[in-house]
Amino acid sequence: MARDDISRGEAERLRAGSTADRVTRTFEVLADKGALWVWGEEDDILFTEDAARRTMLPIWPYPALARLEHEGDVDGEHAIRIPVDVFLKEWLPQLEDDDADIAIFPVEERPAETLTPAEFRSRLRS
Repeated sequence: MARDDISRGEAERLRAGSTADRVTRTFEVLADKGALWVWGEEDDILFTEDAARRTMLPIWPYPALARLEHEGDVDGEHAIRIPVDVFLKEWLPQLEDDDADIAIFPVEERPAETLTPAEFRSRLRS
């Protein structure tokens, strides 16, 4: 297990938390570890859509959580670590240009909190 990962048992416990608990924990980990995790391949990051067909980038605080969400998916896809400072400088402006939001720690069949890039930036700095 990577030093910035958690056990499967801990991941399952965090997944069972409420949306508010998952969002709070995500921002605590981002502040502590200085990184977040997305899913995909090096040149192809997974985006999703909500019911209103709004584009969203799912993020997780640990790679184990991203793996649990995508078990059995496409070969070659994996959790990808993004340093928070890189996310703020490079990813958020692109998400704003693309009119995409950020899905915080989504769990199957339970909605994640969705933030605009500006809301994410503000929440991260608070």
